[in-house]
Amino acid sequence: ICRLQRQLSTDEYQLGLFSGQPVMFISATSQPPGDNLIELMQLCGGKVSKTLRQAAICVGPYNGKKSADLICVSEKWIL
Repeated sequence: ICRLQRQLSTDEYQLGLFSGQPVMFISATSQPPGDNLIELMQLCGGKVSKTLRQAAICVGPYNGKKSADLICVSEKWIL
């Protein structure tokens, strides 16, 4: 169904898998590389921030200062 929707779409195709999630930050040391995860997130309707302060979810390892209410998940959460 998704392939058919993409083929029939006249605009840039986008899934809504992450559209209901808060803004996410992708760690620079994530595996797979951050650029790939960012592209995947955006294709699936997710919002990605370049700074941790503006995000509610951190994806991948991050050793710096984090707010107490920040949700941290592994890259597998996206995959």
